[in-house]
Amino acid sequence: MDLLEEIKQRKNEGLFRTRKTLGSSQGALITVDGEEYLNFSSNDYLGLANNDSLKTCMVEAINEYGLGAGSSQMLVGYSLPHQRLEKKLAAFLNRDAALVFSSGYLANLAVASVLVDTNTVILQDKLNHASLIDAAQLSKGRLVRYRHCDLVHLKKLLEKYKQYNLLVMTDGVFSMDGDYAPLVEIAGLCKTYNATLIVDDAHGLGVLGGSGAGLLEHLKLSQAEVPLLIGTFGKSFGASGAFVSGSTLHVEAFIQKARTYIYTTAIPPALASAVYCAIDLVVDGKELRHNINDLIEHYKNVISETRLNTSNSSSHIQPIIVGCQDETMLLSDALYKDKILAVAIRPPTVAKGTSRLRISITAAHNKKQVTDLVTTIKNNLYE
Repeated sequence: MDLLEEIKQRKNEGLFRTRKTLGSSQGALITVDGEEYLNFSSNDYLGLANNDSLKTCMVEAINEYGLGAGSSQMLVGYSLPHQRLEKKLAAFLNRDAALVFSSGYLANLAVASVLVDTNTVILQDKLNHASLIDAAQLSKGRLVRYRHCDLVHLKKLLEKYKQYNLLVMTDGVFSMDGDYAPLVEIAGLCKTYNATLIVDDAHGLGVLGGSGAGLLEHLKLSQAEVPLLIGTFGKSFGASGAFVSGSTLHVEAFIQKARTYIYTTAIPPALASAVYCAIDLVVDGKELRHNINDLIEHYKNVISETRLNTSNSSSHIQPIIVGCQDETMLLSDALYKDKILAVAIRPPTVAKGTSRLRISITAAHNKKQVTDLVTTIKNNLYE
């Protein structure tokens, strides 16, 4: 099929994607085409993407270090801000070391070139993020996927492939369903079968745990139980970039072998400085996390009064399952006309028949805005 026919088919199947151009900073209220919208589609969970102190920190760092990093970190792109950030990250996460990547996608792809050989079987949750799946598919190992959060199935696969070098890779908080991986039980299985557990906690960091260190802190899991933790700065930290953290040996192996680290330009030093400052705001963000939890409870209360197909998610990610992609788009478009941005999520991001609105609740929202969202959805569905 040529590209033109493929694009036509996507349109016919209700899977065509379009972009909206923002004319403002991120926030609960954003501007698109000169109009203000209530935004429930952002991953800026703590509302730090437009934080004044972080902007000041970044501007000061730009004045000192300039705009770009200039090269890979293996040449002359590794600056003092990168080094300081890595040390602070390791301390924040209670891990031996951390390594900064240019994106979460690159951090996950790095696993393929560092930990996987032809004798490796990579076991992954069926609903993992695309970057974890791609890491396995692009590696020399074999990808085997277990049913979502199904410990019985995972144990069966661990037993079946126990003669191989085993990796288990999972999201911490699942990005489209908002539920948590049963990491305590998975860690126990990995210990029994001598498998290395790798967790991508992109959506848990900042929101979960007493100091915002994510699902691992929330569940009191140590580096010994979860040897590798991957995360991103593009969500709760309000910036961009990512990291891999774990033992000094693991981090050194990534420095030496990770192609997506060695062969890409480092994040700007000023960005590393801003994330360094953001860690303090995350640690001190107990009120922000408390506000998110209050808003989740409020959302669950008001949504329960409807006939909407909601999930059991207790997190800040609250999917409303519509099913049909065309109907999901119609609902999303109707909300957009009412100045609410709740983007439709369709295949292949989610399985066929599970198209949804992915409602993202952030610390920047308030209860009235959450109520307005649910009321507007009800009005459009039941009119």
